[in-house]
Amino acid sequence: MSTTTANGAVRSQTGGRNLANLALRLRVTGVLVFLILLCIFFSLTTSTFFQAQNARIIAFNAAILVIAACAEAIVVLTRNLDLSIGATMGLAGYVTADFAARNPGIGPELVILALVLGALLGLVNGLLVSYGKLPSIIATLGTMSVYRGITYIYARGQQVTATQLPPWMLKGVDAMVFGIPSLVLVAVFTVALVAFFLHYAPLGRTIYAVGSNPAAGHFYGLRTDRIVLFAYVFCGTLAGLAGFLYAARVGTVTVILASGWEMTALAAVVIGGVSILGGSGNIVGVAIGALVLATIDNGLVLMGMPEFWRMFIQGTAIVLAVTVDSLIEGRIQAIFKGKRRLGQQQ
Repeated sequence: MSTTTANGAVRSQTGGRNLANLALRLRVTGVLVFLILLCIFFSLTTSTFFQAQNARIIAFNAAILVIAACAEAIVVLTRNLDLSIGATMGLAGYVTADFAARNPGIGPELVILALVLGALLGLVNGLLVSYGKLPSIIATLGTMSVYRGITYIYARGQQVTATQLPPWMLKGVDAMVFGIPSLVLVAVFTVALVAFFLHYAPLGRTIYAVGSNPAAGHFYGLRTDRIVLFAYVFCGTLAGLAGFLYAARVGTVTVILASGWEMTALAAVVIGGVSILGGSGNIVGVAIGALVLATIDNGLVLMGMPEFWRMFIQGTAIVLAVTVDSLIEGRIQAIFKGKRRLGQQQ
């Protein structure tokens, strides 16, 4: 290969990386701008949206969703899905709440039980997808029903009421630290932890590599099966944490805890700019996507909109986000191919 051709190839690769980074920044910026526009719209159409109390309500509602969305994003980055995340939250949340009710002297170490339960449920999903070679949508759709069924069997038709839970659980999720809700601090810590892991830890970077091109990753020696398995275990662990916090937040815990959260978490992920095709996305964008959904839900409630419209708008947002993501991916791939041809000609 001549020097000119080599330089052209290097310029092509550098330009491709710059283009991908620009597209990622534009996704996050676009979500942030959309959030600002939502706030302006709801402040003009409702009289209480911009009140401090309402801002705290949005923050409380978004915090747990942020954690669940981070869990989902880790799996989506590997070009897979987890449709059982709501059932995982429900099972982990109910079991830990019931354990707390039966053991009043238990302390905050109870959260370890939720993390372990979530990790085990994520392990089952990971084994089915990575080693059982089942399509992720089929595997996790099945485990969603299984996990929810286990919750029903375990509960035996009973619910855990707020009066049965230890005071520290109820007070902890509503506590304020320097004027900031404790749930928000946990969500911010989770986002920072996941973002640091994905961008700086070698294993985190391989998650992006596997999602970008699983076949190429396997060709270059990446243990793609193990990486996907780890992603599901990590996802389940965070889902267990989210389930524990949600159980403490609602107080009265039933077998339908977190029902429907799989679609809400996935919506936050795709709205936040994570490619449904894997290998591309930003955890900060995911957090903003969760905040967008919480803001939409809150604003529509203040406007007196029925539940149907909230579901309709959420579904529409998912379709639009996936459509825009596909268009962006297609455009980037077309430009990459053009640059590669140009580099080869030079």
